Amino acid sequence: MSELRGKWAEAFLRQGRSDLQVYDHLVALGESQVPRCHSLHYLQMACEKIAKAYRIRDTNAELDGERGLLRRHVGFEKFMRALVLSPAIGEAYKGRTAQQRAIAKALMALAREIEKLAPAVARQSAPENAERRSQLLFSPGTPPQRRLRITRGYGLY
Repeated sequence: MSELRGKWAEAFLRQGRSDLQVYDHLVALGESQVPRCHSLHYLQMACEKIAKAYRIRDTNAELDGERGLLRRHVGFEKFMRALVLSPAIGEAYKGRTAQQRAIAKALMALAREIEKLAPAVARQSAPENAERRSQLLFSPGTPPQRRLRITRGYGLY
């Protein structure tokens, strides 16, 4: 791994850890003090950055450019897939293949949902994302009738 990739990986890992600490703090405060969308945002950012830290070490992954890891908001699902298929996990679940498959399936579903929390991903796959919802509700060009319909559809009023 090049020195540049190592520095990027370390920076993403530090940022991911910090985001995870903020997530833990917001969850501890509870939804009565901080809306859930804020803690979920930090969870999504932490997962994305930790996944990038891992994936940047792969010298085959493009770093810069339109499809590069530094610009994309996806990668957590791919990271989790590599984790659940790793030899270490295989060894830990030796003789319990059905249990390993069930856990892997649940983890992959969770990883997809966390990845869809990113607004850039949500625009394509999950328009019900909280930030996207607020863009629709509060953008100056959204007529009041549309705001009310969006609000009712998401149980926000």
